[in-house]
Amino acid sequence: MNGFLEWLGIWATTRAAGLTAYLLLFASVMTGMMSSLKMLNGRSKSILLTVHQSSGWFGFLFGLVHGAVLLFDNYVNYSATGLLIPFTAHSHPVLTGLGTLSFYCLLALLLSTDFIHKLGRKTWRLIHFLAFPCFALALTHGLMLGTDSQYIWAKSLYLCTAILFAGMTLLRIGVAILDRKRTSQA
Repeated sequence: MNGFLEWLGIWATTRAAGLTAYLLLFASVMTGMMSSLKMLNGRSKSILLTVHQSSGWFGFLFGLVHGAVLLFDNYVNYSATGLLIPFTAHSHPVLTGLGTLSFYCLLALLLSTDFIHKLGRKTWRLIHFLAFPCFALALTHGLMLGTDSQYIWAKSLYLCTAILFAGMTLLRIGVAILDRKRTSQA
């Protein structure tokens, strides 16, 4: 019975950390796209930027917890190398690898922001486009590998976030096209 309770604690912690990391990544990506639309300014934009940066960092930390706790799971027996090197896990190597890649993409996004002055704004912006595959990888990882994905609430959560992400991405692309047309006509 004690082994079951220990496993339940590890399983619940990694599930909670994974879902939390995913939702924080979603919040970071969405607020990042919203702030790039230039619809807000002043205090509103400042709040949006704070939410964007904070949710990105906390999403990264919860992703770190999600992976680290799996090292203590005696049921699947993930190894550090299996979790850190994409596509080398013995259990679900592709789906686990997608989660690892998403984690590394998020790390690159966070670090590039810390070094924006050394990288330059153009390089930073190019690196920031990793947010799109980063979110798509996390979505696929969670939907296909997450143990809660069998439940309607989890499927609904992934579906709603995917639709909102796709809609905001299309809006972002549309606004960029309109901005370029205005610039070229001026």
